[in-house]
Amino acid sequence: MQLPAPAPSERRDDSVARERRARRIAGLPRPVEPGLTGWRRFRRSPLNWLTVAFFPLCALLLWLTYRVYAVTITTSVGDYTEQQTGTRSAPTPAQFNEALWKCTRMALVTLAIGLVFYLLIDRLRPTTLRLKAVALAWGGAVAVYASAVINTWASMRVTADETDELGSVRAAIFIAPFTEEAAKATVLFLLAILVRHRFLSAIQMVTMAGLSAVGFAVVEDIVYYIRMYLYGSLVYGVDADESLRQIFYLRGLLTCWGHPLFTTFTAIGVGVAMRNRSKLVRVTAPLAGYCFAVCAHMGFNGTQSIGVSTMMLLAVGAFLIIFLLLRYFRLVLAESRQVRARLQDFVSNGWLGEHDPIVFSRYRRRLKLICAAALRGPRCLLATVRLIHDMSELAQVRMGVVNGLVDGAAVERERELLLRIRSLRGRALDDTDGLTIKPPNWTLQSIRGWVGAHLPRRRPRTPVFAPPPPSQIPVGAPRR
Repeated sequence: MQLPAPAPSERRDDSVARERRARRIAGLPRPVEPGLTGWRRFRRSPLNWLTVAFFPLCALLLWLTYRVYAVTITTSVGDYTEQQTGTRSAPTPAQFNEALWKCTRMALVTLAIGLVFYLLIDRLRPTTLRLKAVALAWGGAVAVYASAVINTWASMRVTADETDELGSVRAAIFIAPFTEEAAKATVLFLLAILVRHRFLSAIQMVTMAGLSAVGFAVVEDIVYYIRMYLYGSLVYGVDADESLRQIFYLRGLLTCWGHPLFTTFTAIGVGVAMRNRSKLVRVTAPLAGYCFAVCAHMGFNGTQSIGVSTMMLLAVGAFLIIFLLLRYFRLVLAESRQVRARLQDFVSNGWLGEHDPIVFSRYRRRLKLICAAALRGPRCLLATVRLIHDMSELAQVRMGVVNGLVDGAAVERERELLLRIRSLRGRALDDTDGLTIKPPNWTLQSIRGWVGAHLPRRRPRTPVFAPPPPSQIPVGAPRR
């Protein structure tokens, strides 16, 4: 007996399910369903709901971290004052909160430096602001809380008793690097699993790792600042503000590169694993990067524990940073050449213009497009940014096909990107030849007219006349 043929709707649903599964296995985004509103697309995305639940969790962990360190720092300051003066003097909650607010403002300088640096290097294929916020919140809340709990538990295991002065040193060298690097780098593995299609190069992984490390370093610096400030405030003869400035200069400025540098090694290993076909490399590359990060962290903590000079530490750090920057520039040039070569494949088939591989593979030309679009209105700017992103993703998808990382599921994704690129052509800027950053219709006269038309005009004021002079007729005299 022959079974009846499935209905067209069932065949369509089955093909959509197979396509979704193929894309999920290949690490590509889900197919776009036509006719859905923005709110329905938001509701159908599990990642959006994970993001919504993630930030309140970070706020809760920050509150728990505050409670833990409020008790820990208050106890340590009380023990320190009793040891120095013979009288136990612990800070009140009001004093602790005042120190917290003052130290947080100083730690924001380190946060600003890290944000500017990683926003500048993440330019070839920028990650979204949501992913940057997730990485920063993970390092500042989840990684800090997990490290605090694990370090405290492990430190109690390696400390003989309360009089063991080397217990904290052993914990800082042999325990903290393993837990802190694992806590900071966990977000890389989660993002690589959940949104693998968003990470197309090692530079993006380095950005995520750096932001996670910056968030961790800022919260850790606040803890050190508060402890040092309260030590100086409650001990007679110590200038608390001067002690705070010294530790800020040391931790917040001179050695602020420590945590981002260590986590960068793990990020490089994860980035190499994501762009390689070998299963052995996919396993060993992240593990090697993590081990290198732990060793570097152990060396950093060990030099501070044994009293190595700060200049020696800065020299080693400067050497590593310069080496990574040179490697970064080489990687950017290599990715630019690869993007141009993969876009050329679509030019050969007639799907892109001849100038597209040159325009969208060079950083200066893309920057010129964005600057020129910014002066032509928000619609032109948004369309230009989307066009640049779609071109970059199109090249990276084809690069995955060439390298054998993506199978036939990339065909539909390439088709979607080509259709979106075609729809953006009329609204976005797509060529730099003959393009001026300043629009041609911007003249001095037109600018003055636009400013005069958009400035708020003052309403004409009603003239106020002086009262009439008093008459010379005596009061009460009859009028004529």
